[in-house]
Amino acid sequence: MTRAARALTLAIPRWPWADLLRAELAPTPGRLNATIRIVVATAIVLVTSMALEVPSVGLSLFIVIYVTMLVPGPASQNAVAGAIASIAAIVVLTLAVGLTFLIARFTMDYPPLRLGVMALVFFLSMFAFRVFAAPPVGFILAIIILVTQSYVDLFPEPETFVRAVLWVWMAIAYPAVVAVGVNLLLLPADPEPLLRQEVAARLRAAARALAAPFDSAEARDAAAALAAFAQQGSAPLLKLLKLAEIRDSSIAPLRAERTAKLLLVQRLVESAALVGDLAVEPSPEERARLASLAVECERFAAAVSTGVRPMPAPPANGGDSDARSALAPVLAELERIVRELPLAERPEADEPGRGARLFVPDALTNPRYAQFALKVTMAAMLCYITYTALDWPGIHTCMITCVIVALGSAGATIQKATLRLVGCAIGGSLALASIVFVVPHMTSIAQLALLVAAVTAPAAWIAMGSERTAYVGLQLAFAFYLAVLQGFEPSMDVTEARDRFVGIVFGISVMALVFAYVWPERAGTGMVQSLVTALRRMAELARGPSDPRGPRAAAWQSLAEADRLAELSAFEPEGTERDERARGLIDLTRRVLLVQAALVQGATGQAATDAGSSAFRNAVAEALAAVANRLDTRAALRAVDLRAPLATRGVSGPRDGEFALREALADRVEALQRAAEVS
Repeated sequence: MTRAARALTLAIPRWPWADLLRAELAPTPGRLNATIRIVVATAIVLVTSMALEVPSVGLSLFIVIYVTMLVPGPASQNAVAGAIASIAAIVVLTLAVGLTFLIARFTMDYPPLRLGVMALVFFLSMFAFRVFAAPPVGFILAIIILVTQSYVDLFPEPETFVRAVLWVWMAIAYPAVVAVGVNLLLLPADPEPLLRQEVAARLRAAARALAAPFDSAEARDAAAALAAFAQQGSAPLLKLLKLAEIRDSSIAPLRAERTAKLLLVQRLVESAALVGDLAVEPSPEERARLASLAVECERFAAAVSTGVRPMPAPPANGGDSDARSALAPVLAELERIVRELPLAERPEADEPGRGARLFVPDALTNPRYAQFALKVTMAAMLCYITYTALDWPGIHTCMITCVIVALGSAGATIQKATLRLVGCAIGGSLALASIVFVVPHMTSIAQLALLVAAVTAPAAWIAMGSERTAYVGLQLAFAFYLAVLQGFEPSMDVTEARDRFVGIVFGISVMALVFAYVWPERAGTGMVQSLVTALRRMAELARGPSDPRGPRAAAWQSLAEADRLAELSAFEPEGTERDERARGLIDLTRRVLLVQAALVQGATGQAATDAGSSAFRNAVAEALAAVANRLDTRAALRAVDLRAPLATRGVSGPRDGEFALREALADRVEALQRAAEVS
């Protein structure tokens, strides 16, 4: 099997269900602490709401988990980010309640007008969900508008309506405050330890990759871990650095030094990933240098974990390296990074679009955002009209489901709907069993708190996992809370659980139909477009821009987005063979970018401007642009010859090791062209 074919095969992993569940439920750093905090916070909210008879107890408990999950990603879930997000959510909640009162003031006695205004405001909220830099703003607005405006049917008198809406505000706001307090005081996930943990994880992954035997399973696993870190870029680390400064202002004077170190760690990750990916067996001398580098990475990781300032590495002896090997320039770059890491003081910008944006760049020019908002509005209004016409308010969860599962593409929506359905089925089953066998024997709030904690703990554990299954935990808890906590005294009525589940199934069905047939926006198409964007940024990088950091970081970001959409496209039944091949191209493109990043970093002096080097860079740029055009327009691919410019070596041409690295780049670009030609 050729390398390109092997890459196409490896790009689409086949997870057995048992292995997938084991991986998703495995302990990860901070997961147990987060679960304990959620269980404690839900117990506090449950006892408070029951004692003070605050309505919507199930919603209040759900808010505790939702607030904890407002900041996605295990590298960003920390007390400071959660507190900031929670405060912003309470502000948006208050504005949404005020907007509800304003709408009701003019439309309460005019049902057709109220329905029209409700649809319009909901449309604007879902549009904001797609175009705002902070999507939860639109999400919270949409949820509150839907829930509170539907209260007019349940509470037609103005006074009772106002009281019901204000209780909704209380049922949401005070649990958010409790969750923030518990996250800040109990086993807090501070940004500083998380930052050290993330940096140490990258250093140890680099050490494993450098020390692993050539072409072994250990080397492949380490390379895969490094590739994931490379795609993440330095943005998560820089974000944690900013949050750490908010938590402790005394470390702000170290910002420049720490920023420089984080960016060097990212370069170390990319270079170490290339060592295992080059498939070049190191010589004994190179193996010794790699082992020495692995020891230094482990030493730095230990120092970072304990907060001790690492001492500079001893000077490396690179004289025994085979200058003709493609590993030579990579080893030299790794040794340079290891020497500079303890001494770095000057920061460099390595992230595209560092300026804060309120909206996405194409907010007013891309019609898909308005189409998305209109589709969700159609589905939600259809659900609202249906359960109102049937006089079946118990299934009002169908309307809320339309908001909760709404995402950009059909694949993403179907995936989220599937997770919601699975979570609700599990939560509903647990609730049914509890109502029949446990609740009738309860005599105190302490027993109820134990029952809720027994379900909250596994739900929180799942919710604090990866994005692939976290939503199951959130919905499991929500379905259980809504069904079991129906009032302030034990209830054995299973009608509530039945109606909620029926509403969820109906809402998911409506969303699936609308997103499948009305302006369908497929994740597979987005995957291809993200891959095209990455290839065009790589073509820009190949031409040798004055500052290569921006195009390089943008290419990594686009590849990460393509990877994410590739997973979602598997949920779309209309996926094409072109999508399958595009998934393989993502892996090949990543391997091209690894070599490109190493060459750009080492392209200095006269060799960088040599005529032969310039011709080769232009040929690579042309080839990458041709592949991007092929994927974007499906036009015939005009293959670019890379061998002729590669053979042109001027008087000041590249060193032998750098030339070998260019040969590796040529091999990978040619494999990419061949794969794209049949896509």
